[in-house]
Amino acid sequence: MPDVISAFNLITRLPNLGIVSIAGNIDDSLSEVRVCDLTAVRGDIPSYVRNLVTAYEPDLVGLSCMTFQHPSAMALAKTIKSIDKDLPVVLGGYHPTIAYTELARDREVRACVDFLVRGEGEQTFGELIEAIRGKRSLDEVDGLSYRYDGEFRHNKPRKPLDLDRINPPDRKARIIQEGFHLFGRRADVLETSRGCTMDCSFCCITQMYSRTFRRYSVERVLQDIESVRRNGVQSLLFVDDNITLDADRLEEICDGIIERGYNDLHYFVQASVSGIVSRKDLAGKMARAGFKCVFLGIENTSEKNTRLLDIGRKLRGPENVAVAVRLLKENDIIVFGGLIFGNPDDRETDFRETLTVAKELALDIPVFYLLTPYPGTRLRDEAVRQGLVGDGTPEWTHYDCFHPIRTKNLSASEVGFRHWEACENWFDHWRWLWYNKVKKHYPVYGLRIMARMWPRHLWKRLLRALRIKSARDLYMTDMADGRAPYSVLRRIG
Repeated sequence: MPDVISAFNLITRLPNLGIVSIAGNIDDSLSEVRVCDLTAVRGDIPSYVRNLVTAYEPDLVGLSCMTFQHPSAMALAKTIKSIDKDLPVVLGGYHPTIAYTELARDREVRACVDFLVRGEGEQTFGELIEAIRGKRSLDEVDGLSYRYDGEFRHNKPRKPLDLDRINPPDRKARIIQEGFHLFGRRADVLETSRGCTMDCSFCCITQMYSRTFRRYSVERVLQDIESVRRNGVQSLLFVDDNITLDADRLEEICDGIIERGYNDLHYFVQASVSGIVSRKDLAGKMARAGFKCVFLGIENTSEKNTRLLDIGRKLRGPENVAVAVRLLKENDIIVFGGLIFGNPDDRETDFRETLTVAKELALDIPVFYLLTPYPGTRLRDEAVRQGLVGDGTPEWTHYDCFHPIRTKNLSASEVGFRHWEACENWFDHWRWLWYNKVKKHYPVYGLRIMARMWPRHLWKRLLRALRIKSARDLYMTDMADGRAPYSVLRRIG
């Protein structure tokens, strides 16, 4: 899907790993596979897709989407059906996995989608092709929902895959090979493991992978790094859900990277606080292996929200957050810190306190999320029970981690304003200009980001100081024109 979050789009544009992994696991004798990452397409997306379908004349089109991208997926499915109403369309990814029952009831989905792939797609998609080729029955394909007489039939779920039996991704299947970057350096994505055994109440990862943690062999990981390195990639994002669950193995990967000289690449990774503090020397080894950025899942540090979000295992005590940040920064690793605002019990003061935590931690890049009650999560059940969200079909465009829902004490509009205010107030934190490590590793690109963001903030500050505009006026303007810090850039419809 072409939709991206504006703030992330300033820093990176990355290809989709899941669809090239599926491409690498399709029987060559049955199908030729081509993959297109629409994030890298310039210009009119529907026209581009129409031209693709006309040029390649596919037998089957697969679309992968996250929840907030659902409207774009539907627009593309309609575009494809307008070219050939009999051309089968498959929808897969996180969204069809966690919300397939709601999608199956949706008239729009039933009109333009023929199949839903739930969970990991490598084997399910391959078996779907076999069924289309007449080599098996559709009802034999685990993890598949298929349309029959205008309604969807849901086959039984597929068990988590044995990663030893998954072929490497077929990145050569990409129609677009250029245009992907991290801080301006040519980039790609890679995984070393799947899943997470933690049980955070807001997380939907377990809906995709169950509550498992499965590992690729270290040798397979190193071979994959070598492959993308030969293709001229300069930076790699590990998309593992929680790579630090097994600190021993992460150290082994770091050792392999160093021994083979692959530490000339820049590596980006997600990590838990508990994983970083479990080994005091882990951050140093990561730095020697070329790890330049860590996205640290802090989420929240207040006692009530730590309990509500069920993140105790991730933090091993809020005091460890500062330890993890310090260990990473002492080794010149950029720290992205993820923090969640708008929790069910939050008041206005909680927004200010969370912002203060971000400043005291001296995060290099704070990411201020808004609580999103995804279907299938315990948090959604609780939010419905408390009347904070409805129990009907959600407005899927709002499920992007940056649309507000109300708390027990604040309206949704007030939550949105307080979140916007916290983001704006971060820019008044001038010490950031001196201590952040972005300017050390990526000085030119860091200046470009600041040149894009700071002048607009300073202009808004001037309007407020001169009492030409109030903070709420500016908030409403930003929301109306899609220029809020975490707005979604939609390129279809």
